[in-house]
Amino acid sequence: MKINSRYQDQHAGGGVDWVAVRKVERDICLLYHQHSKYRYIMGDLYYGSVDELHYWDYLDLDGVDQLEREFVRDGCLVMMLAMCWDQIDGSGYYIGQHIPACRAALLGLIPYDADAEKLMRTVGLALDLVENGAPVTEELGDLSGWVHEKFVKGYFREIAREFHATK
Repeated sequence: MKINSRYQDQHAGGGVDWVAVRKVERDICLLYHQHSKYRYIMGDLYYGSVDELHYWDYLDLDGVDQLEREFVRDGCLVMMLAMCWDQIDGSGYYIGQHIPACRAALLGLIPYDADAEKLMRTVGLALDLVENGAPVTEELGDLSGWVHEKFVKGYFREIAREFHATK
């Protein structure tokens, strides 16, 4: 079977592990699909087994175009938020063992716009609650609703817009 050479050329070399990037993108799409049935970010998924990657390691990809870089960054941050909710609501514990790595990855990020900065702040707040075993705050609930609206629903709106644009 011959692979489309344009696609192959675009994704060859450059030091990017494209297999890993595609796995991350696949997991983000599945996360968004699973969350499409809700109006908030929830945690009751299979972190550590199905969603087993260290998503915080993919927050700042080099060698990919800007749109893909932002999609992966935003999706990984939403994944981290969902993992935090998994521990906050008592159904899981996966992210708790990775707090130092998550914090280091988050601290190294430079937001590309105000929404990215707000998403990063939301994940930081969730990590604080996980680390301190603190109860859920109204602020985190509100911010998680915003994340769902902006990033989960936003993903589907953008895909639908692209479908309509190609008529």
